[in-house]
Formats: sequence, C-alpha cells, structure tokens
Amino acid sequence: MSKQMLLLGSIIAGSVLFTGCATILGGGNNQTISINSSVPMKGEMAYSDGTGTQYFTTPATLSVERKSKDVTLKSRNEEFTNKTVKADMNPWFLGNIIFGGLFGSTTDMAGGAAWKYDETVNLSEK
Repeated sequence: MSKQMLLLGSIIAGSVLFTGCATILGGGNNQTISINSSVPMKGEMAYSDGTGTQYFTTPATLSVERKSKDVTLKSRNEEFTNKTVKADMNPWFLGNIIFGGLFGSTTDMAGGAAWKYDETVNLSEK
C-alpha cells in the first residue's frame, strides 16, 4: 500500500471517527450543574430567555440541556444575589472543526453539545 493511500485512509477514518466530537467525547447534549451554599437556600434556574425553569434547594444537582443561552439562578426568598452561569464553548467542539469539518460541527451545534456550563456553582448569602 502506498503512503498516499495510507494517508488518505487515515484522514477519512479520522473524519468519520471524530464526527460529533463534543457530542460523543464532550458529555453530550445534557449536563449536570451542582449548586452549593453554606446554608440551604431556595432558588430557581432558567435559561436567559426564560425557558426551562427548575426549582431547587441547595445543595442541589440540576440536569440541564446544553444551549447557547446562559443560565440564571434566582433566589426565591431574596436569600442570595442572582447569579448567571455563562454558556461557554465546549473545547471538544474545536476537535470537530479540525477533524470533522462542517458535518461534525453542525451535529454538535444542532444538539447543543458545542456548549458547556460550569459544573459547580457556589451561592453566597446576601
């Protein structure tokens, strides 16, 4: 087998294997966020557009869909200052751009796996 065929085969195999990198290797389309505080506090979580509301009492672990929207944590009893958890680019998404090209990155963007949130959020009393 020639070196050119081996190289071409490796490129094709890499493209297929790494399609949807963030979906497969970066945690998928869902994620958990642990919310902690020094004393139990009641709050609600919603995406920046107001959707996906979940209620919690700390300590709590919330399961969220990964989206390009930030998550806002609001106190239900004015116990803590509202906190925004930013939607950051998932580093595995960059692997898609390099190895999977347009198809792989489209898979991650469409499903939300291109984004991630901090895994742990600490709330402070007012």
